[in-house]
Amino acid sequence: MALQSRAQLLLERATSVLPISDEDLIYKGIAASVSERIIALKKAGTRLQGKYGSLEKLERKVKTDGVPPEDHTLYTDLLEWRAINHEMAELLHLFEDL
Repeated sequence: MALQSRAQLLLERATSVLPISDEDLIYKGIAASVSERIIALKKAGTRLQGKYGSLEKLERKVKTDGVPPEDHTLYTDLLEWRAINHEMAELLHLFEDL
């Protein structure tokens, strides 16, 4: 008999008690995790929007003013905001596939 993973055993136990299929339980877990991450990313995006107004404004500021060698905050925030937008797009595509 092959050893089963702890996750597989837990899934079998949960579906034996809950009125839900293992597939639906997995989908709900993925949806919950994606939702939590989207909320966290929206909060981070809102913080950056409050600080700079919009991604386009921040991009213009970096392009026109440059990034001082002693403080890379503008560039770091720009990279973070782009990463947030990219991850949000990926998460929304994942939601569409659920």
